[in-house]
Amino acid sequence: MRPIRPQLLFATCLAILSVPLLLLQMYCLAMLCAALLQLEAPKPLLWYGLLASFLLRQLLLSAKDFLAQQASRQLRQDLRNTLWQGLAQLGPARQKFGSDGQLSSLLTEHVDALDGYISRYWSQQYLVIVTPLAIAVVVSQHSLLAAGLLLGTAPLVPVFMILVGKEASKASSAQLQQQSRMSGRLYDFLSGLSLLKRLNAVPVASQHLSQAAEYYRRSTMQVLKLAFLSTAVLELFSSLAIALVALYLGLGLLGELPWLKQQIAVNYPSALFILLLAPEFYQALRQLGNDYHAKAQAQSATVQLMPLWRAIDPATQQTQQQQALPSQLANTTAFSLQLQDILVGQAQQPRLQLDRLTIATGQRILLSGPSGSGKSTLLQLLAGFVPFQGQLMLNDVSIAKAQMPALRQQIAYLNQHAELMPGSVAENLTLAKTDAQPQQMIAVLKAVELWDYLVQYGGLDYSIGEQGLGLSGGQQQRLAFARLLLQPRAIWLLDEPFAELDQASISSLSKVLEQISRGKTLLIASHQWQGLDFVDGCLLLEQGHLLKQQPISLAELKQLSNQDQR
Repeated sequence: MRPIRPQLLFATCLAILSVPLLLLQMYCLAMLCAALLQLEAPKPLLWYGLLASFLLRQLLLSAKDFLAQQASRQLRQDLRNTLWQGLAQLGPARQKFGSDGQLSSLLTEHVDALDGYISRYWSQQYLVIVTPLAIAVVVSQHSLLAAGLLLGTAPLVPVFMILVGKEASKASSAQLQQQSRMSGRLYDFLSGLSLLKRLNAVPVASQHLSQAAEYYRRSTMQVLKLAFLSTAVLELFSSLAIALVALYLGLGLLGELPWLKQQIAVNYPSALFILLLAPEFYQALRQLGNDYHAKAQAQSATVQLMPLWRAIDPATQQTQQQQALPSQLANTTAFSLQLQDILVGQAQQPRLQLDRLTIATGQRILLSGPSGSGKSTLLQLLAGFVPFQGQLMLNDVSIAKAQMPALRQQIAYLNQHAELMPGSVAENLTLAKTDAQPQQMIAVLKAVELWDYLVQYGGLDYSIGEQGLGLSGGQQQRLAFARLLLQPRAIWLLDEPFAELDQASISSLSKVLEQISRGKTLLIASHQWQGLDFVDGCLLLEQGHLLKQQPISLAELKQLSNQDQR
């Protein structure tokens, strides 16, 4: 909140300036009522004072609300952009913070949950001190006992606000967690809808989703119940306190106070002035009580956001202060990779540990090994998606961590599931190059042998649905390969590009990959090697370590595999 604190402080000062205007407004109103009751002509100055104080006070409060809301929008927008950029820096590593559905909930509902705290509670926590004290000081000039009653009953409101607010905070936290989980579940169901249909499991999934929605409804109603309960408690105590002050003033005007029989303790104008100020005295406290729920909700949202914020904040700072690649690499279009003393994770149980590894310019390497051996981790390290210790070099030039975003401009990364969005083929291709011309898109589609199919159904205007619906698995990967070709990247990192494809699709795609990857530095992580005879060598990994320090041939890999099978 540091960037917006000056704006919030200015908004709070405007609200504080409205307090003297409130006192003036109520004084003029009391004097006018007293004059009218006594059948006297009110002084014109009282009318002018009442109108001017009312209008100016409303203007100041409106300006305060406008500035606070502007600050809230600015902070939430900046926070959302920061989180978004950080997720881009994390890449595939973002999945440890939840599914994409849960992350979407964090970037939308959880960020928006901060609004009430920023736009209302932050200023109100200062007004709740200034307003009652200013009113108490003015009231004491007319009646010390009335001021004492106000100050004596005031602590009851925040005490019960805190007691009830703690339970509301717990309920709000549980509700946000449930909302995040339900968002993730809904996203998973929608992503796997086609599979659920094939398995005839849609009714079961719908039942689970209905149960989650019912649980979320109950948690929401619990939060609302506590909110209404706390509001009712605050209204009850403030009403009783106002009634106590009104009883004292009324008995004083009638001369029925036990200690002042037949004497008027406070004259009528002063009593009316005090009675008009009494609701305003407790209004600041009541408003703080109402806004306390906004604070509780913001705290709950912050707890959910904090792990992601801590993880991406350093990456975001690097993005904002990223350095260009060294000058000797500025005009280079071909890169060799060197890794020295690399450690990812803890030394006791490393995700990846390499003493030395060199990938020559234009070399195409297959990464092989069982699941969890470190293949994907190595690719994510080269793409700058995981923190590591050691030295990463391009053409024998060391690359600092702050230069990793610049390095990504030379790297094309493809996950095992092609990231396709609903829309036309052209719209999916322009994700890689926004100014791509139709001729360029057709050329890359021909290179991956997809254009002959698309031209029958509208060509570049052919529309695909969620998760690539309308294209087979092999065609989706071909479209992903076409996007790679639109980007002039020297290093290609492919993570299980043939997963879940049939043998015919793998064989066809392997031939396409052999042609389009010529001249590229290619690392491809895969459990199988059928159709990958074009690679220059294979690296064997197991439990985060290289079994062979130098790449071996595909024939040696097949021989080792046959030995393992025997």
